[in-house]
Amino acid sequence: MTGRVAWIVGGGTGIGAETAKGLVARGWTVAVSGRRSAPLAALHRSHGAHPFPLDVADREAVSATVEGIIAELGRIDLMIFSVARKETVSPGTYDYDAYARIIDTNLLGAMRVIDPVVAQMRRQGGGEIVLVASVAGYFGLPRSAAYSSGKAAMIALAETMRTELAPDGISVRVVCPGFVKTDFTARNNFPMPFLIEADDAGRRIVSGLLDSKRFEIAFPRRFVLILKAIRMLPYPLFFRIMRKLAGVRKS
Repeated sequence: MTGRVAWIVGGGTGIGAETAKGLVARGWTVAVSGRRSAPLAALHRSHGAHPFPLDVADREAVSATVEGIIAELGRIDLMIFSVARKETVSPGTYDYDAYARIIDTNLLGAMRVIDPVVAQMRRQGGGEIVLVASVAGYFGLPRSAAYSSGKAAMIALAETMRTELAPDGISVRVVCPGFVKTDFTARNNFPMPFLIEADDAGRRIVSGLLDSKRFEIAFPRRFVLILKAIRMLPYPLFFRIMRKLAGVRKS
């Protein structure tokens, strides 16, 4: 076991799992959590990651998991929240139950983890918290209102935490990936420009975290620049583009 311990929440598959592999390869001791035990066990066998099954909707289980990691590994130097939930809805549909499920997992799930992790990092004298948001949080995307809203809130949360936790020696960063080829995006029924492989995303995240001090780690670069440019457009032009994406005609 090294002196550096990372905990990846949502680390069983996809981006989280590839990030776990990359950190292990760079000499980190890695704990991984997710709802399904089988992928966690597979990561333990293949890369030595320490499995801690967890549903982020269960606040008591989150606290118990933090205590378990501390008891087994001693500390948490880096926590990466890489949990995501998305449900496909038709444009103009705002079903409360669907929104509640998405926000409860993607945003409130992060808060359930952040609270005890911040307390632990204060006790140990510092650490780093990384929130995996999305380029979908740059602005309100058609067909993804709940997902975009939650990711936008996560970006704002990371910005606030970055300032507020600095005096405690706790660094906060945000990761904003574009489209990554995973089981999560396999359900999308629309074109995904600049789609990259999960292992590529994992490498970019690990390199961004360990080889730079950037607050935002966002990729692919061309896609990020396009989306940020759209965000800066005057609203009449911005909404014209959004209507085309949604297939909605102006009444």
